[in-house]
Amino acid sequence: MEQAKPEDFAGTWRLLEYSFHHENGDVEHPWGKEVVGYLLYSPQGYMSANLSPVHRNWRYRHARLKAEVPGADESRSLRLARRGVPRDYIAYSGLFELKNGIIIHHVEVSLFPHWVGLPQVRHYEFSGNQLTLRTPVINSGRDRVVAQLRWERIGNAAGGAAID
Repeated sequence: MEQAKPEDFAGTWRLLEYSFHHENGDVEHPWGKEVVGYLLYSPQGYMSANLSPVHRNWRYRHARLKAEVPGADESRSLRLARRGVPRDYIAYSGLFELKNGIIIHHVEVSLFPHWVGLPQVRHYEFSGNQLTLRTPVINSGRDRVVAQLRWERIGNAAGGAAID
C-alpha cells in the first residue's frame, strides 16, 4: 500500500460503521448498526473525532446494561448508565501524523483522561470516498479483537462542504 499524504485525510468524515472483529472471525457491532459520528482532519495537522450510537437515551442505555451486566438491579444499572458504562461516546482531538503506513492520533484532549498524552494508532485504507481505520490487535479479556471504523467523506475532496 502506498503511503498516504496528510492532504488525503483532510476534510470531514461521517461514521458509517463501528465494529469489533474477533480472532475467531465473529464481527460484533457494540453500539448496534445505527451509529453517528464525525472525524475531522485539518490541513494544519489536527484531528477531532466524536462518535456514539444513535440511541443514547437513558431507557436504551438501561436496557443494554441489564443485558450486559447480569444481576444488575434497577439502582445499580441506573448508576452505571449515568457513569457511561458501557462506554457509548468517544471524543478526542490532537495532532496527527503518518508513519510507515499508519496514522497516529496524538491525543491532547479526550473524554477519557487516561488517553491524553497517548497515541491512538490506526491502520488505514482508502476505498473511493471511504476511509477505514483499524486498531492494532487489542486483548479484550476474553479474546483478541480489532476495532474497525468505516467513514465516508463529506463534501469535496479538499475537505470543505460545497457552498452554493
